[in-house]
Amino acid sequence: VIDAGVKDANQMGSAMAPAAVDTILNHLEDTGHSFSDYDMIVTGDLGYIGKAIVEDLLVDAGIKASVVKDRYDDCGTMLYHRERQDVHGGGSGCGCSAAVFSGNILGRMKKGELSRALIISTGAMLSTISPFQGESIPGIAHGVVLEVC
Repeated sequence: VIDAGVKDANQMGSAMAPAAVDTILNHLEDTGHSFSDYDMIVTGDLGYIGKAIVEDLLVDAGIKASVVKDRYDDCGTMLYHRERQDVHGGGSGCGCSAAVFSGNILGRMKKGELSRALIISTGAMLSTISPFQGESIPGIAHGVVLEVC
């Protein structure tokens, strides 16, 4: 759980992005893997703003920008396209992660296109009234590794 001090409930991606990065970096440290060891690393759903924050924070942590661009994506941005839909955010982090996993990632693993993926589902810890009370919105993120053996 990371509390970046975001208080605007309309900026959920920015509230949850630091938790996603924390989970990714801790996972890599704990396992001894590098970002490049994964065919795909996804978060969900941070939207376009949260995705950009994750990319910046990963680069700030020492991961090459080219590697981040090549292997990282956000499930919300994979489902909701700016050019075709008037969406300013996305949907549920866990819902978007589940949809991308069961449709995109699992299918690509079955075809042999992906062999290892890290899925980071994101969430926010708030009540319906906490934003009105001026409370910050802590973000939370949990990760699952899927590997074809």
